[in-house]
Amino acid sequence: MNRVIFPKDFLWGGAVAANQCEGAYLEDGKGLSIQDIMPKGIKGAPTEEPTADNMKLVAVDFYHRYHKEDIAMLAEMGFKVFRFSIAWSRIFPNGNDKEPNEKGLQFYDDVLNECKKHGIEPLVTISHYETPLHLAREYDGWRSRKLIDFYMNFCKVIFERYKGKVKYWLTSNEINSVLHQPLISGGILTPKEQLTKQELYQAIHHELVASAKAVKLAHEIMPDSQVGCMILAMPTYPLTPKPEDVLAAMQAEQKNYFFADVQARGAYPKYLDSYLKEQNVRIKTKILTGTIAVYIGIVCYLSTKFAQGSTTVGMIVSIKFMNYSRFHTHLYCFHTAFMINCLYK
Repeated sequence: MNRVIFPKDFLWGGAVAANQCEGAYLEDGKGLSIQDIMPKGIKGAPTEEPTADNMKLVAVDFYHRYHKEDIAMLAEMGFKVFRFSIAWSRIFPNGNDKEPNEKGLQFYDDVLNECKKHGIEPLVTISHYETPLHLAREYDGWRSRKLIDFYMNFCKVIFERYKGKVKYWLTSNEINSVLHQPLISGGILTPKEQLTKQELYQAIHHELVASAKAVKLAHEIMPDSQVGCMILAMPTYPLTPKPEDVLAAMQAEQKNYFFADVQARGAYPKYLDSYLKEQNVRIKTKILTGTIAVYIGIVCYLSTKFAQGSTTVGMIVSIKFMNYSRFHTHLYCFHTAFMINCLYK
């Protein structure tokens, strides 16, 4: 086995989301996000109001400890890059407020200053499963095209505030996960089983348009910025060698990965055109042209097996099979290495 030598300027680090680490869910003017009413994580039912068993409300108290402990410990570990998200509802408590929350903006100023103090490059995720709760309740999240304008206003504020401090940006975390978890990923309160394919893919299109517009805006405000996209990678394999299973697995991967095609190439792939037309999804492709992401981030948790008749990527999960540890470790290492190479080469 050949030894891999990392270059000296390789950005080695880690990532968190605001909802995973900050806590302080109502402090200093922050509003509620979709995460604040999800006490059981991605699979539980939302509650009307935050409940005491929701550990995300406290998390690891990054909001109060970042400057005293957390970022210093990351530097001690040798981190060269720290990816974190800016909580939309900490800047705009309702998501569509006329004026941003200055205390929220100052908090991230302080975090960025602390990163600089310790020689850590920040990589900021603009949207990481943190749709403001008001936008979910009022508009059903990304099902509404109005979310594009609200998101762009959020982007404009943080781009102008943090230009010169942040070079690397991600428009959205695991944007394709809206296929599997529309509530967490897209702020869509309508239960998944009640959504039509037209409604789901229309919401997806809204997110992709917002991502393209964010890339364009970032380059206008911060010409030297590097704005990328990120997808959830789930390598999909046919359950059997039968041609129908092979075809089903290929089609499942296409529907999972087209998000990267759109963001990196500025257009929907041809294989998806007819499907979107069949679902009556209203799209304007010109808005995507020329606004491509400059890198693709990939996170890979596991692989899946797919058979003819399966309706969801990941319905047959490889963890059920005896070759799990060897099979998955190989895939995880390969795809993680691919992600790092794309992101930082």
